Amino acid sequence: MSMAILSVLQVTGIAAAYFSVTLLLPYLFLRKKLAGFGTVPVRLMAYFLTGNFYIINLVYLLQLLHISCWFTLVLGTLTPFFVTAYMRYRGSFFRLLEEKLGRILLVLGGETGRKTLFLRMGKKTGKISKKLRKRWKDYFRTHGPDIFLTAGIMVLLLYMYGSSVVSVYGYCASDVVLHNYWINAMDSGHIFVDGVYPFGLHCLLYYVHTVFAIPVYIILRLFYVIQALVVHFMLLAFLKAVCRSRYAPYIGIIIYIVSSRFYEYTYIRYYATLPQEFGMAFILPAAYFAMAFLQQRKEVQTEDAKRCLGLFAVSVSLTLAVHFYDTIIAGLFCVAIGAGFVFRVFRWRYFRKIVAAGVLGIMLAVLPLAAAYVTGTPLQASLNWGMSQLKQSSDSPKEKPDGEKKEELTILETVLDRMEYYVAYDMKTAQIMLGSIGVLFLLGLLWFILRRAEYGGVLVSVSIYMAVLAVLQASAQLGLMQILEVSRYSVYLGYGIPIVWSLCVDAVIYLLVRKEKALNICSFTALAAACVVTAQTGMRAPVKVSAYETNEAVTCLSNIIRENKNKAWTICSANDERQMLGGYKNAYHYEMIKFLKDMRSFDDDTSITIPTESVYFFIEKIPILYRDYINTEKPDRLVSVKGAKEPVSEKPGILPYIGDDRWVTMSHMYYWAQAFKELYPNEMEVYYETDNFICYRVRQNGYSLYNFAIDYGYNGIVEKKED
Repeated sequence: MSMAILSVLQVTGIAAAYFSVTLLLPYLFLRKKLAGFGTVPVRLMAYFLTGNFYIINLVYLLQLLHISCWFTLVLGTLTPFFVTAYMRYRGSFFRLLEEKLGRILLVLGGETGRKTLFLRMGKKTGKISKKLRKRWKDYFRTHGPDIFLTAGIMVLLLYMYGSSVVSVYGYCASDVVLHNYWINAMDSGHIFVDGVYPFGLHCLLYYVHTVFAIPVYIILRLFYVIQALVVHFMLLAFLKAVCRSRYAPYIGIIIYIVSSRFYEYTYIRYYATLPQEFGMAFILPAAYFAMAFLQQRKEVQTEDAKRCLGLFAVSVSLTLAVHFYDTIIAGLFCVAIGAGFVFRVFRWRYFRKIVAAGVLGIMLAVLPLAAAYVTGTPLQASLNWGMSQLKQSSDSPKEKPDGEKKEELTILETVLDRMEYYVAYDMKTAQIMLGSIGVLFLLGLLWFILRRAEYGGVLVSVSIYMAVLAVLQASAQLGLMQILEVSRYSVYLGYGIPIVWSLCVDAVIYLLVRKEKALNICSFTALAAACVVTAQTGMRAPVKVSAYETNEAVTCLSNIIRENKNKAWTICSANDERQMLGGYKNAYHYEMIKFLKDMRSFDDDTSITIPTESVYFFIEKIPILYRDYINTEKPDRLVSVKGAKEPVSEKPGILPYIGDDRWVTMSHMYYWAQAFKELYPNEMEVYYETDNFICYRVRQNGYSLYNFAIDYGYNGIVEKKED
């Protein structure tokens, strides 16, 4: 089976596993309780939030108690169903259990024949099937156009973000290796192995890995496709929940997916499994349920109001559980909602409840982190760094923009300049984006004048939120406190622009027509026009991302794992494979730079032995560009004698694998391999080779190990020190 086909099957399996526990099970558990709660998109958000919240906190609990394993995870997942069944049939629970067991015993004892059993099962199955067919027929008749458009969006997303599955096999962000290490440690019950950090995504991926027996490195390679689907469908669900017309929600999201008017910074990070991008899926649900609560006119004690508050708390909790940057953005959105619903938010019965729900959400997310911290686990380094950055930004004096030209720019021009650089393809697009935010604000005020305050509040809230983001992404030039990096703001800005555009169209159409049929016709016409304009102004192709590992290396790794299930083996390579091997008891990794340094001062006493039956050496003949984030350069420099004559890098961490240092490292390794093959031509075999990559395999007797330390001609080269 080719690696491309295998990857497609793997991502399908991961998606089925993830959605079964975060959507299907919550749906089965809550469908009756939430039957009359909002529209289908609202209930979809509710199921999704409930599923993710429960699984994350289940893993937190079991990990902190050091009892996390397949059995406890499955038991914890099914416990709500058992408890509900017991409470529902409390008086007759054991009687029903006895009755079911009795029927099974009758079948096993031969008292009930097979024909009778199959006849009963057939009748029940037929009744259930008939009900389902009728229900789906009615549902499709009502929601057919939405199903068709939603399916189309899924196809677009799979094309844009899923097509790289068949062409790029490695991790597409350098810090994925670190996340791999953290999840591997959870296998042995060591959560927060590198320090306290929001572990929401790690808990979810660990759950999928443990319960469904999917290797961690495969999940991290491919989960970004599911992540992109989730983030975009939460955007669609939010728009469907706040828009008054049926087809306006699709306008913004389709443009966002296919238009070439967005700069790559806004979506390039969707091509890697990263906490910040995954956590974006919970920002819009938090905003929606906050607004839905504030739209309750008179009575805030209704079931719907309580559900909105509860789901708002859960959403806030999930943003912080996954990544604190998402909580900051959700907080900005909530402040904007307060401004948009100022006519209601400061009424005590609303204010105290919404604030209490937000505080509760934060406390729920902080609780497991605080429990680990007070028991002696320090904060993770990047969390310390983020907090120090915030403090440094708030303490640093305001600086004026550098240069005479920048000093002449107005605030508006500065914001446009930054939007053009990070968010929009060109200045014209930046002007349209910023102008549409202003138009949305004016439309919101107009709806206030027309006494539709709840709808106007939504428009004003979104416009203020987006305006604040636009200003903050230019904070360095404006002398304001820079909370996040500009490239991070661009992701959130790009994610918010579709909301602005859809709501602008929706507000104008709703202003012109009010009847549902006319509203739908007008919004569908606007959708068709938007698709035509998008096609004419330019549609983007899927990004050709640069992985931090070659396709050949991942292909070799997959084959090696399959071929050595009961044998011990070692891979000598750069850093990425080290964490990919986590969970395989017979697998070992030898760091390439350590291997080279260990034989740098070669003499007769130098010895490097690797005590496994098979040893594999991964060598890039054309070293990859490890930090080329958006594929701006194509690697083309071959390993060479010139590179081998350079001294082996003394830099720490992954630095020997970046830029020129990687070329030098791979050149040394390549010429070592040539020299070793000359000494042992039969034992040193080529396992896999392409124009870019070669993998050697050495098979050895465990009682007579090879000494891999040899004089390959470039051992003793040292860096010359300047006088």
